[in-house]
Amino acid sequence: MNAITSPLAAQHPQETQPVRGVLMVTGRADFGGGPEHVFQLAKTVARTVPVYIAAPRDEPYWSRYQSLVGPERMLEIPHRKIAPGAFARLVSFIRANDIDVVHAHGRSGGIYARPAALLAGVPCFYTPNGSTPVSSVRTAVYATAEYLLSTITRGVIAVSGTEAEALRPLCALRSRLNVINNGVEIPPHLDAPDTRLDNPLRIVHVTRFVYQKYSGLLLDIIESLRDMNELAPFEFVILGDGPERADFEAALVSRGLDHCVKVLGAVSNPGPYLSSAFCMVSTSRWEGLPLALLEAMARGVPVIASDVIGNKDAVADRETGFLFDLAEPRVAAQRLVELAHYPVLWKQMVRAARKRAEDEFSVQAMADSTLRLYSRSPRRGAKARSGAAGRSPAPMAALHSFR
Repeated sequence: MNAITSPLAAQHPQETQPVRGVLMVTGRADFGGGPEHVFQLAKTVARTVPVYIAAPRDEPYWSRYQSLVGPERMLEIPHRKIAPGAFARLVSFIRANDIDVVHAHGRSGGIYARPAALLAGVPCFYTPNGSTPVSSVRTAVYATAEYLLSTITRGVIAVSGTEAEALRPLCALRSRLNVINNGVEIPPHLDAPDTRLDNPLRIVHVTRFVYQKYSGLLLDIIESLRDMNELAPFEFVILGDGPERADFEAALVSRGLDHCVKVLGAVSNPGPYLSSAFCMVSTSRWEGLPLALLEAMARGVPVIASDVIGNKDAVADRETGFLFDLAEPRVAAQRLVELAHYPVLWKQMVRAARKRAEDEFSVQAMADSTLRLYSRSPRRGAKARSGAAGRSPAPMAALHSFR
């Protein structure tokens, strides 16, 4: 799905206002797709509009943000934690810098930024970057809070079409739900893709070792290859870190798979690993629209991914890669073997993946659509449009579709 124009813009196309300053608020600045999304969007938007960033003093992205916008346009907030003093500083920062648009990213950024923008009298846009399924009391509380906060959100931005469907029950005013595809920088050319056919064939897996990413399933895929006597041609390289990493590495050893898997931890630039990859494998239980997959495709890397929210927006099944059911890791193994045995098919997917990234997932297209959304929003001095039209069911009633 291409990035689409906001419903607000469609209803009021004649109303545009220049943006004086945008504050992007995120509760994370460590390694991960969320901080990278903020960085890429801020870098591209900053060519047109002054950008300010509120984030934790985590690395590597605190330094990257500061080098992008300058220290005077940075505000430190806690990492995924609410602090009244930081909230008050955020409100003051908005007012002092004549910021007229706030853009929150991620759950903790959204909890901070939306009430702060309301108190400062400016509109707030919100990109959740993933919709956590409701499966416990904790996630039900989160979903109810999202529903209530959506009433003071000028626009909720889904980064893919399937994420928008998942977010719809959490938006009290559905006309404020927008789809703007995630985007990445497209390298100017591919680096000699045929060299990737040399043994061993490198399979890259980019992850955070947490429940959502389900990296343990990769071990089932590798075991399936071993059972099929097809493991020898492959080498697996895993990039990422997280609280479940030690358990993963212990399972790797206990299942006798450590000879063919390299766990490299978090890396500041995955580009060189992707550029040399024969294929990427994703095992996530859900996504928004994962940047790692888009970055791989931009480098002409076919992707074998779980058939879930976000992944299915990135991967065109049997065209740029393959989708597989989470309950069938052996199918993912079979797809790897298919690509290895048929280099003509692999080369077709290399070209198709690159073209899809160029056509649908560029960072410039993402930034242009986001700027249009900002400029068509009523701001200071304008009467905000609201009301009961388009209101979705009461919060707890809306949750049943996630169970």
